Amino acid sequence: MSAVAAEAPGFRSLIPERTGGQLVTADEALSRWREPGDDELRLALNMIASVDGRIAVNGRSGPLGGPADRALFHALRARADAVMVAAGTVRAERYGPIIRDRGRRERRVGQGLPEQPLAVIVSRSLELDPTLPLLADPDTRLVILTPSAGDLPPTAASVDYLRTPTLRAGLSELRARWGVRLIVCEGGPTLNAALAADSLIDELFLSISPLLVGDTADGVLVQGDAPPEPQALELTMLLEYESQLYAHYVSRS
Repeated sequence: MSAVAAEAPGFRSLIPERTGGQLVTADEALSRWREPGDDELRLALNMIASVDGRIAVNGRSGPLGGPADRALFHALRARADAVMVAAGTVRAERYGPIIRDRGRRERRVGQGLPEQPLAVIVSRSLELDPTLPLLADPDTRLVILTPSAGDLPPTAASVDYLRTPTLRAGLSELRARWGVRLIVCEGGPTLNAALAADSLIDELFLSISPLLVGDTADGVLVQGDAPPEPQALELTMLLEYESQLYAHYVSRS
């Protein structure tokens, strides 16, 4: 889920249903997701999984996706104030700059947003190679949320640290210090579980790949601490493209 698709795929909108079967692009489907004046801090989890619940094939999410998944992935990033991800996912997926497409960066500026969303890495150990593309990008603004007292080796990216005891405290600091209102979180499963356990997931975007992967070591969507009780979600959007489904849920709590 990383490269920008050459053409914008057309989705069938199942929920809400479009009259006449009109196809929509990812940007059209998300056109009202971020409305002016949305001031409350929201965290949206964005993940992909096979139909049997696996989130990767041989350690990478890419084989589960395709051009439509990537289009939604980048459309979500383009609307975020911050993109949060666990250090293990950054290493496994070799993260680069959050928004690479110049046109998307220019549109963000036209909407009063910085060219790039704030990149937020959650890490206990700070085991991050400074040559990772994200850290080697001089235009990246990076915040590391960590309990560690250490620092990374020098990087081309601009790096700040939030040394907070909990994820909830870290999110509050992102809002207070950087004005973050909308966070897109891209996993992995242990971070997802920690967010769910503290009732911090407001929305879920889930791409469902029409693949059976089997019982592998690649993990499932949420793996670790359980929330105090199952979190009820409401389905507000369902798109389809070549048998792949794209669902948007919001928390009922």
